[in-house]
Amino acid sequence: MDETIGHSNYDSVIEVSNKLFKLVSNKLGVNTAYIARKENEQIKIVNAFNEKETILSKDAEIDYYESSCKKVFESDQEYTTVENLMTNPTTQDQVASREWHVRGFMGVKLKSMNGDIFGTLCVMDYAEKHFSEEDVEFLKTIAEVLSYIIELDETFADIELLSVPIIPIRSGLAILALQGNINKSRGKKILEDTLNYALDQRINYFVIDLSQIKYSDTNFAVLLHSLISALRLMGVKVMLSGVPVQLAHEHLIRDQLVKLDVAYVKTIEAALMKIGYVLKDVSADKE
Repeated sequence: MDETIGHSNYDSVIEVSNKLFKLVSNKLGVNTAYIARKENEQIKIVNAFNEKETILSKDAEIDYYESSCKKVFESDQEYTTVENLMTNPTTQDQVASREWHVRGFMGVKLKSMNGDIFGTLCVMDYAEKHFSEEDVEFLKTIAEVLSYIIELDETFADIELLSVPIIPIRSGLAILALQGNINKSRGKKILEDTLNYALDQRINYFVIDLSQIKYSDTNFAVLLHSLISALRLMGVKVMLSGVPVQLAHEHLIRDQLVKLDVAYVKTIEAALMKIGYVLKDVSADKE
């Protein structure tokens, strides 16, 4: 089984673990607590907490075979404890012992509801540590909470990647109604799907509505510029509607928009009317 966490920003698990790590450190009397994941032959630190001296930092990467997490991943049990990494024959040559001089260690597996391994939740300290059964159960409980949060993060990431809201209006005309936060991975999905749709459906006009955007990523300016430029190269006429005030105030976005030769309107309805497509009031006909 590939013991690798899926692709997600893990914003929620980082936020939650920031609050839990201090509790873990105090309860177990350890300097460092961290979440790690396995990516190919590397261990990447998703998040870390150090009470006093810094042993590990967020986003650090360690060779899998050099890491203490290897023992946790390959154990038949849900957890692994080592009183002294520096004297244990299976860990004394690893980086935590050789370079960091860490002794006390405990790690538990982070698992999804179907049993797949996300990664590990580990603690370590410079002093020898004898962890009790109560300590083990405590860390396992924290791991269950974090596993649930990680799974939610991955679910939301999958939903975002699948969410490219293209609305066909009629032959040659469609609306791209962008909503929520757009990070780099979702932006790539939007760019690819929109261009493919424009090509497959022979779109002549694309209205890109930004009224529901929650801008939080500097890559959005680049995405918007790339998307509009590519559509124009394909012969598609682009119109932007509903540019939010907060978006217009961002200098990166504003500078990119100024460079583009596109029409701007307040609403989708105004965009359609400008193209020559009139929305009909069905209720008026019924009267």
